Amino acid sequence: MVKVFFKLLLCIVVYTVANLIANIILPISPEIMEATATMNPLLIMAFLSIGSAWICFTMYFIIRNTGFGGKNLFLNLVFVMFFIMSFTRNIDTWFIVGAFPGMTRMDIVTVILTGLISILATAPLLVHFFQNKDGVAEKQEFNLKSLAVKLGIVGAIYLALDIFFALFVVTRIEVLREYYSTLEVNSEMLVFFRILRGILLGIFVLPLKKMIKTKRIFIVSICLVYLCMAVDLLLPSPLLPTNIRIANLIKMSTSMILFGIIVGNIMWGKKPALNKRANSPPVICKFAL
Repeated sequence: MVKVFFKLLLCIVVYTVANLIANIILPISPEIMEATATMNPLLIMAFLSIGSAWICFTMYFIIRNTGFGGKNLFLNLVFVMFFIMSFTRNIDTWFIVGAFPGMTRMDIVTVILTGLISILATAPLLVHFFQNKDGVAEKQEFNLKSLAVKLGIVGAIYLALDIFFALFVVTRIEVLREYYSTLEVNSEMLVFFRILRGILLGIFVLPLKKMIKTKRIFIVSICLVYLCMAVDLLLPSPLLPTNIRIANLIKMSTSMILFGIIVGNIMWGKKPALNKRANSPPVICKFAL
């Protein structure tokens, strides 16, 4: 257990350092750079480390509960973490970039690439340390027609949850109500992007269904990955006042847990029973925390 702790701690340090290096070498607008320079560096490091710890633990949890290993595990892990945590998280920011003074679309690209660099720097280490070498991956086919229906339902549910939280959470929190009332966005386009985000969040967890053998761990894994989209809100930001950031953190964390549970149940469906014939190799997948 002590070895696991220090190995995981090393991964957290690597992720944090890679994130800092990416922020230094990648382009960023002068306005954002100036605003960031006024912030307490120790506070930034503290919250960045907490976020890094959550992301690394999420990857660790997935690795320890799958039969995948080696290159196959690495590629699936990077796919899930990057496209959910970095890509999908920022697609609607691209749409409403004008709402953040001084922020450019290049800044959004920088944020997305920073996430990718950090994941690529850390995932090989996590796979090397924690992969289940005794596991056997189970091949699985997807029914495209059934999958399309499920993704459509997931997209609609994401929009419904967004409307629910807008009506019953945002409108009841004064700081959020005032903040969102100042944003000028096209309502029709916003609806489209919300549905698209929901569908993408459904698509990008599909590798987890192949990797994980039990419904409970599948749902927990989805919730952990979805919550990675909220950890950025832990970090003090020059773009968001503290009260707005914290309120959004609570709102997004709550909605992502609820959405993760719903998506897990919908996407799991009914998995076929394993072939138990004597000549069939067993599928070994150890459940570990």
